[in-house]
Amino acid sequence: QFVKAIASFLAPYIAMWGATQSIPTFGMGWRVLFPVYMLVAVAAILWLGTTSIHEEREEGRPSTFGECLALLGKPFILLCFVGIMCHVGIDVGTNTTAPKILMERLGMTLADAGFATSLYFIFRTAGCFLGAFILQKMASRTFFAISVLCMLAAMAGLFVSHDRTMIYVCIALVGFGNSNIFPIVFSQALLALPQKKNEVSGLMIMGLFGGTVFPLAMGVASDAMGQSGAVAVMTVGVVYLFFYMTKMRH
Repeated sequence: QFVKAIASFLAPYIAMWGATQSIPTFGMGWRVLFPVYMLVAVAAILWLGTTSIHEEREEGRPSTFGECLALLGKPFILLCFVGIMCHVGIDVGTNTTAPKILMERLGMTLADAGFATSLYFIFRTAGCFLGAFILQKMASRTFFAISVLCMLAAMAGLFVSHDRTMIYVCIALVGFGNSNIFPIVFSQALLALPQKKNEVSGLMIMGLFGGTVFPLAMGVASDAMGQSGAVAVMTVGVVYLFFYMTKMRH
């Protein structure tokens, strides 16, 4: 998760490097981001392809797609699936909403308000890195509770605040709080059904489509009541994660 967060953190800076053309970018401008990530992705695929990975032998026949989806009938797996949806929804939602809040309430330009997205990823990246060490010393349920409380406090602040510093603090809290939700929920699901870890893993990754559901709802809400409406939709996701915490088994 930490390594993955680095890509999101660096994206605006690579795009800025291309847009300012401080180094020749073959006329692509900010779109230089795409060939840079393409080359990194191709290199990673080739490297992974030559890496020897020992895998456990599958016993019995592989599960069908329908049998994988049927696991959602197990209450805790369904809770984890929706938890992943909420995590991704909050992640994507903060990226799109944070600059709009600054523009709506403080009259900032898009260029200046764009720093909010970078700030979010700075704290999300730091949170992923620190989480690897914190979770060695602290129970996952305790750290999950701290993370959710950080986001609840942030949502309350984003809902009412018109102060730039306060809004930045809230964005930072969301970044830190949301940074370790995915690995904790993912591991909880695997621990719940270790004999079906491949199927459960696939289901949890499907939960990433929460990143399409939340922005749609946030767009409708923001049209009705401004960016506070978008924050209200994200708050629903945070409240669900608080409920999920009460059902955690480990």
